[in-house]
Order: sequence, then structure tokens, then C-alpha cells
Amino acid sequence: MTTRLFLLLTFVFTAAVAAEPLSAPFPHEKSAIPVDPAVRWAAYDNGFRAAFLANQQPKDKVTLRLFVDAGSLFEDDDQRGLAHFLEHLAFKGSTRFPPGTLITTLQGLGLAFGAHTNAHTSFNETVYKLDLPDAKAETLAVGLRVMADWAGGLLIRPEDVESERGVILAEMRDRNTPDFRVWQASSQATFAGTRIPERITIGLERTVQAATAARLRDFYELWYRPERMVLSVVGAIDPTAAETAVRAEFATLAPKRAALPAPDLGTPEPGGDEVVMWHREAEAEDTNASVDEVQRAPRKTDSVEVRRVALLRQLGAQVVSRRLSDYAEAHPTGALISGEAYAYEWLELTIVGVNARARTGQSAAALELVATQRRSLMQFGPSAAELATAVAAMQSDLDTAVAQAGSRTNSGLADALYSTVRDGRVFQTPEQRRALLLPLLRAATPESVRDAWENGGGSIYTEHVAATVTGRDDLGAHGQADLDEAYKRAGHAELTPPATVAVAPWAYGNVPPTATVVSNNEAALGVRRVAFANHVQASLKQTDFQPGQVLLQVRLRLRGANGKELSADGKVAPRLPGLSDLINRALRSGGLGKHTARELRELFAASSIQLSGPDFSDDAALFTASCTPAELPRAAELIRAFIVDPAWRSEAEAQAKSAWLEELASVVTDVEAQVERRFTALIVGNDPARRPVQIDEAKSTDFAAAIRWFRPILTHAPLSVTVVGDIDRDAAQAAVARAFGGLGERWPLPAFTTATLAAAALPPTAAWPIQQARIDVPGVAAKAEVRVAWPTNDGYDVARNRRLGLLAQAFGERLRVRLREQLGQAYSPYAFRSASDAFRGFGFIAAVAGVPPERADDARATILAIAADLHDHGIDDALLAQVKTPTVKGLAARRQRNDYWLSSVLERLPEQPFRLDWAAAMEADYAAITAAELSVLAAQYFDNDKALTVTGVCVGTPASVPRKD
Repeated sequence: MTTRLFLLLTFVFTAAVAAEPLSAPFPHEKSAIPVDPAVRWAAYDNGFRAAFLANQQPKDKVTLRLFVDAGSLFEDDDQRGLAHFLEHLAFKGSTRFPPGTLITTLQGLGLAFGAHTNAHTSFNETVYKLDLPDAKAETLAVGLRVMADWAGGLLIRPEDVESERGVILAEMRDRNTPDFRVWQASSQATFAGTRIPERITIGLERTVQAATAARLRDFYELWYRPERMVLSVVGAIDPTAAETAVRAEFATLAPKRAALPAPDLGTPEPGGDEVVMWHREAEAEDTNASVDEVQRAPRKTDSVEVRRVALLRQLGAQVVSRRLSDYAEAHPTGALISGEAYAYEWLELTIVGVNARARTGQSAAALELVATQRRSLMQFGPSAAELATAVAAMQSDLDTAVAQAGSRTNSGLADALYSTVRDGRVFQTPEQRRALLLPLLRAATPESVRDAWENGGGSIYTEHVAATVTGRDDLGAHGQADLDEAYKRAGHAELTPPATVAVAPWAYGNVPPTATVVSNNEAALGVRRVAFANHVQASLKQTDFQPGQVLLQVRLRLRGANGKELSADGKVAPRLPGLSDLINRALRSGGLGKHTARELRELFAASSIQLSGPDFSDDAALFTASCTPAELPRAAELIRAFIVDPAWRSEAEAQAKSAWLEELASVVTDVEAQVERRFTALIVGNDPARRPVQIDEAKSTDFAAAIRWFRPILTHAPLSVTVVGDIDRDAAQAAVARAFGGLGERWPLPAFTTATLAAAALPPTAAWPIQQARIDVPGVAAKAEVRVAWPTNDGYDVARNRRLGLLAQAFGERLRVRLREQLGQAYSPYAFRSASDAFRGFGFIAAVAGVPPERADDARATILAIAADLHDHGIDDALLAQVKTPTVKGLAARRQRNDYWLSSVLERLPEQPFRLDWAAAMEADYAAITAAELSVLAAQYFDNDKALTVTGVCVGTPASVPRKD
């Protein structure tokens, strides 16, 4: 995904649509579009509304979402940032939850702060979130009391405003990133004429510094009104009983002030032929060229016609996105590294645009290409072949959604319920949505797609067109003139209709079924283990908790039983710095011997298969795919094809390296990245295979070296296959046998009957460094990050590992209370535990805090003081309960996810069968953990004489960013 589109998703799709209060009826009450009949809707006399839906993902849990139709767009000039400030204060105290009691109350129920208790604020919404640990009536009652207090019972005390001010400023500091600054600059051009650029949610430092309890209360009492609220309740509920409980809490909620009209959004300024903006952000990772058409489009009642226009715009966006990808692939040194188009509605705006990541030094050419592709679609529309591909892809998405309807999560459905009410769109089942859209898809024509992009808004307002180039590239003294001229050329160039390119049929489906099964057994926990004569092994688990989903993983082991990396001739094959990075970025984009990447995009456009990898760990390369059950055989064929016949095309290498080098250059000014990189290099003893690659090493890395290292692994390395999900195990075994059981003979996997033997066979790791390292980082934003770590051990004593995980959580809770709640110096300090599966004795607990530069030493001292206190005095029962209860109550939900079984249990199962015993005993082991056990570990491991500290400091000096050659 391009940086530009990522930012749009981040800053846009969390926002609300309506400027005026949400109208009393639900969207389906004004529309002929059928609504999901399973949802219970409730509207009360005070205007408050709620939606209820029974669901079991995860089982026996309940999700609550309280949507408030008010955000930063509602702020007065002296309130910029206070909508977000108010969201923070919701956790500081309310009528029924006095200051200091809310978080501990929720932790006692089993909700972890941040993971299960959270909120967000955007331009036109504030949303409060609770993921309840069970479906008991008393738990739901507490959750509803919390939500009702957030809706109408906040205390907003002056002392809480003062204590939280530092946290807000810390968040403002943490969010002052190059991407954020790019978005701020581009929004001035893209949304000129509206309130959007002047109401960025985080606000202004001066208004946050000046915020008072009185001004915050003004915002709260004026805009937190029952008619501006929607509550969604999803999970293991009886909707009727849940509605009764909600009615008791919310039906009497009353506004505290007379209603006022919402501030007007404004109207995008009409644009001319040369509306071009250039903003250089020297610390950015890349440069993006975009052309966006923004049009004021007051929200319409949901209808088939509204859905049709939106669908056609999305089809056009798919077509342009594929054209940009094709161009970038065909021109590895051209102006575009990647590109994407988009079409969406936000607030009362319609935005249709095209964005591309530009190669350094070619921003003007990139803008010209983007503008030309946009103009081409608006003039000719897609070709018949392009439209057929886009229609097939969208139909596949609809089919996949229907197949996986039972896998929709409580949180996803709760978000969708309030979002559809917010956006004025009827909430439908996947089946209803497919039934509505399929006829529209089949009726789409190139002309209708063209028309939807050209004038699909149907608005009385004139569109505003903004062309922007933002990011790292320095265009020089004549940059603005160059961009203006490039944009003019795009507007006057003679265009030709798109050509149709034929794609050969899939060439890797004719795999002979030559597999010979040498063992087949039913292990514990419903796992089937299969071994083939070529030494390939497979683990298969059928599950029913995520219907319609199958996960397939192929694991290539990089190390032998002796711990050494493998090679074709049996000698050690060192993994040179950057090889795995380049392979991860470029192997799949190079396509296959018989299909280019473009052809693969076409061939799999109508497929549910999502393929990633190869991803690299310390001891393995992983290909992972998700798909529907019917497509498992083809997913296996696709992975097999990349193992036996990757193309290693030079165009893919050039494309990947261009983006990679720019990213490496950009981290020079990234405090968090620099601390992470230095820390990793220190703890692995600067091992070239494990430390982050340096930019000079990346420049010298190429496919020739990658092939020498990785081809023997693809051809010979021990290979294991895992399939988990909604499968028939016999059919899944046949698909695995056909794709992988007939490969050439692989080196056999080592096997260990106990965790002790597995740990003993691991290679040793470097000695733990004991030092204080400091990095002075250039950059615009003044910030610092402090990381302190203590050595522990590898992950093969599972009981110890689980307890160290809770110990790290306890440390993080102490750190949050001290640095965030009491001192207000950090926004999100945290601690975590890491334990290696690949190196003997390697593990650590680390604490991390982002603070002002002048507080870096104080933060380190605070972290060490917490460690010393835990070392000397241990963990008490109260602190253990705060972290253990949410963990224990979350175990059942963890087991109900296919990715848990894949990554935590089955991935290494062929060589480590004891992991089934680990999984079987998980709940009992966690339940047995005591404060005394954690105290022993704290005394053993929190030895500050063995601590490693890495501190990165940026005092806000102008950045000196090295340019890529």
C-alpha cells in the first residue's frame, strides 16, 4: 500500500460522515435495501439509539462500542485538540467510577487496558470501546455502566486535566512523524476550502497547553448528546435481554445544554488546470505524487443507485491500480515504484484519486503519469478485458465474504453496526450484499465506469482537483515550475484507448500425484500428522470456529540438527546481510518462470488466495496463504510454483532495491527505528544474519548472491506443511500430497522428543552486552526513546516462559502508572518478553518509553527503579491479578483462532511434537501461576548490573538526510 493511501485510511476512514445530528430513523427505515434481520434496533425518546446482534467470534464474549457523533471538526478555535483531550479524560473518573478506579475495575473483570479498553477520536467521531471477557449479565451490567458514564457522567476535574495534559503532549510528540507532517501539508491542498486542514484531531500545542476543565466541559455538554450517540452490542447475547439492560442505562440520558447546529464543513475550492502543490519532507520514507478530485456531496438516502455508483468507482479504481502496477513492473527504472487508485465518501465529500510512489529524482514524471492515467480512465474507461478482471475480483471478494460470514468477529461487527448508522448505509449480511451487488457488477460496462469516475458524484457543487507531490524528493529551485509543466502536459497529451493483453492459462496445475505416504497418525488435539517418502512432513487440523477460512503454511528450515545453516553441499552457507530482506521484497514480485507478476495478478484476480512470503525468522523461511476451503489445492500449487520455479527477474530486483534503499535512508532520522536497530545489533552480537542491514550492504546485495544462498534452500531444505481451518482433512492431505509430496527428496527434519533435547540442539547465542549506548539522532521533532533490557532465557521451558510473559506485563503496568499516569512524561510506555526458539539461552525482558529529550535520563532511572523494586520486593497478589485475569480470560478466545494454532502450535510440530502437550496444558498452567513464582523470577532476572540500555535522542535539529546514489 502506498504511503498516501495508508495515510488516507488512517486519517479518513475512522471519521464520521454526517455534519448534522444523526436523524432519528435508522438507515434501513428510509431505504428499500433489505437489512440484516438478525439485528435488533432500538431508538429511545431522548434520541439515543442502539443495535444488538448475537455472534460467537470469539465465543462467549461481548463487544460494546459507543459512537459519539462529535470530533475535532466541532471544536472552536480555542478548543483545537480538546475533543481528543476529552476522550483521554473519560478514563480519569466519572459519576460511578471515582478517579483511579475505572481501569482497575475493568482489569478485575478481565479487560486489559489498551487491548480490551480503549477509545479513539477523529474528525467527526469519538468512539469508546470495551471488549468484555465473558457474557455474564453482571459483566455486561458493569460495561454498560461504564459506557453510560462516558456518555453523560464524566467528572472533568481540573486536577485530572492537569495530570493528563502531559500525556496528550507526549502523544503529540510521538505522532509528530514525517508521514503525519506530509498529511498535514497535503490536506491543505486536497481539502482547501473546508475545515479539515484546520482541525487535525491531535490539535495544537498551544490549545492543549491552555486547556481548562471549563472549556473541556463546554465541549462535552454541548456535543455529547443522546441524539448524537449510537451503541452497538455484539456477542453472546440475547438481543432482547441486552436491549432491556441498555434501555435502563441510556433511555433517561438527557442533554445538558440546548442544541446548536454543527459547524459547517465548508465547500472544496473550485480548482483550475494548474492546482499543483509541492511539499518536501526530508525525513519521509518516500515521495508520493497524487491527483485527487474532491467534491461536496451531501449524503443521500441509501439506494441501489447510490450503491451502483460507488461500485463503479471502485471498479475504476481497481483498473487504474492494475495499470500502475503493470507500468512499474515494465519500467524498473521509471518514475513509478508503485501506485494505487481509490474512490470513497467521507464526511460530505466524494474523493476519487490516484497516487503513486515516485522514484527519487522523477517526481515530475510520476505526477504526469498519475494525471495521465486518471485522465485516460475518464476519457475511455477500462477495456473490456480490464473490466472483466475487475468484476471477477470483486465478485470473488463478495463470494469470500459469504463463505467466511461465520468468521466475522464481534469487534468487526460492532464497528460495522455503528458505522453503517453513521454513514447512512443499510447494514446487510454478506449474502444480502452479494445479492444486491452481483447484478450491478454484471451490468457494468466500460462506459458506465468511465461516467462514474467523470461525474458520478451527481453533486451541484463544482469539483476541486488537487495535484500534490509530497515527501523525500528535493525538486530543486525549479521544482514548482517543473511540476506545473508536467501537470499541463498530462492534461493536453494525446491519449489512446487501453490495449488488451492476453494472459496464458495457469501453467503449474499439472502436478503428478507421485507422493508416497510413509506415516499417517492422529495426534492429540485433533491434529493429523503425515510424513511422505521425500521427507516432507505435514500437520493438519480441522477447526470450526472460523468458518470459510483456511491457513496454509510451508516452512523451509534454514538450519540443520547441528544448528548450522544449510547449503547444497552440506557446508555452512552464511546468510549475508540483506539477502533475506531482498528475497522477501522481490522474489514474488519477480513472478514465476512461466508467468510474470502481471500475469499472476490477472490469473488470481478472482481468487480468495492471499499469499505472503517468503518471510524469514532466525531459522526458517515461510510461505503463508489464506483462502477459502475450495481454493486450498490451488493455494498449494501457487506456493509450490514459487519453490520450484521462481523467475528472479532483474526488473523485480531493481524495483525492490529502489524502495528498500529509500526506506533505509529515511530511518537515519527515526529515533524509534535507530534505537531498535542498535538494540538488535547489540543483543545478537552483531551477527550479520540477525542484525539489521546497513545501507551500504543493501546497495551491494543482489539477486546473484540471493540465488546462491536461497536456491539450495528452496531445492533441498527440510520442508514442513501446516494446514489449519475449515477443512476436510482427507481432502487437505490430498492437496498437500499432490503439491509437496512429489517434490524432490528433501533433507530430513531433525526430531526432538522433549523440549530439553530441542533446546540443547540449538546454536549458542552471543554473550549478553552490559552497557549504556546512546544515539544522537538528527531530525525535526524533539523526542527520545529509552529501552532497557535484562537477559532471561530461550522459550523451551514453557512454564517459565509463560511466567516471564506475565512478569513483563506486570512491569509494563507499573511503568504505565509511573511514567504516564503519575508523571505524564510518556504516552504509551510498555514492557515485553522475548524468548528465542532458534538460539540456546536467548531471551530478554525489555521496557520501552518515548519521552522528551530532557527526560531521557529520568526515564531510564525510573525504569531501573521499577526493576530494582520488583527484584527486591517481588510481585504482590493485586498486581498479579491486574495482569493475570485478562490473560487467563483471553485464553479461550486465543484458542478459537486459526493463526494461534498455526504459529504457536503446529508450525514446528514435525520436529517438536511436545508442543501439543504445551497447548493442552495452557489454561491449567496459566491458572496456577502465583505471585510468589513471579517474585522468584523477578529476583533472578531483574539484576540491574546486567541491564542493557539504549537511548536515542533527537533534540529537534534540522535533519541531514543522506541521498540515495
